[in-house]
Amino acid sequence: MTKTPDNNDKKQEQRRQTPVLPLAELHGAKPEAPAWFAECLAAETSEDSVLVNGANIQYRVWGEKGRPGLILVHGGVAHKGWWDFIAPFFTPQYRVMALDLSGMGHSDWRKTYDMMTYADEVMACAEHADLFLASEKPWLVGHSFGGFVTMGFAARHGTKIQGAVVIDSPVRSADKQRKSAPPSRGGKVYDTIEMALARFRLLPSQPCENLFLIDHIARHSLKQVEGGWTWRFDPELWSKMRYDMRAAIEVLNEFKCPVTLIRGEQSSLLSDELWSFMKQAFPKGPHHLSIPVAQHHVLLDQPLALVAALRGCIGSGL
Repeated sequence: MTKTPDNNDKKQEQRRQTPVLPLAELHGAKPEAPAWFAECLAAETSEDSVLVNGANIQYRVWGEKGRPGLILVHGGVAHKGWWDFIAPFFTPQYRVMALDLSGMGHSDWRKTYDMMTYADEVMACAEHADLFLASEKPWLVGHSFGGFVTMGFAARHGTKIQGAVVIDSPVRSADKQRKSAPPSRGGKVYDTIEMALARFRLLPSQPCENLFLIDHIARHSLKQVEGGWTWRFDPELWSKMRYDMRAAIEVLNEFKCPVTLIRGEQSSLLSDELWSFMKQAFPKGPHHLSIPVAQHHVLLDQPLALVAALRGCIGSGL
């Protein structure tokens, strides 16, 4: 028997479809932040870029040359600033690099995008940033879309790294994987930065208590253009993407290094059922971890818990 939706069901569905605008009520003001966050932003960094297949790819580095490498890859339509409050926790032992994938952040846009080119961008930036100087091979960590890039890297360049960590990247069987690309976003110009910040939302949309983190990534997601402010990513990114997520399941057998899985325990993209499937489908890895009280955007929901989990995964000894 088919259940007829009642008013409560309709209200819940409406809430799911209504985007959460976490910074709207701040009207452009910066929220209060804890001391540990300020210390992370004060950490010494350097910026550089490298040309990869005709596109200039920007990256940021923390830590001294000669230490083992740690490579961080952001999610879709995001940027390297998502790791500003994660990377400094690893600099006592690692040289850490986070890049802007092409079409995102400060990197150039392309006519088309594909996963193997993204894997090559990661490799080129890691080499250019001197992450291979130590006798110990680097580690690679990717969140969400960056997790798919990480999987592509593990298949294409996996012999160059110790291992990889994939954070909340949903890999389904080919028949259940999403068949269409996400809708195009961005392109709109806002009169003021305050108006733009008020419209910032996470994808997938979700609330987050750590507004100081959202404010940080939102401000670094914007650029000033004629007439106001707009988002840094290519608004045609998804329509230019030459990658079928259904192919992700086929890459699992091509990994050339161990791959660890992490998810947000309350993730809307990685249900318990899908999590069980992934743990069975992926080659046996050293760890499969769920971060409590975290949704898809684990870095924002539980940043310190994620740091602790990553330390355990890569055996940093910190």
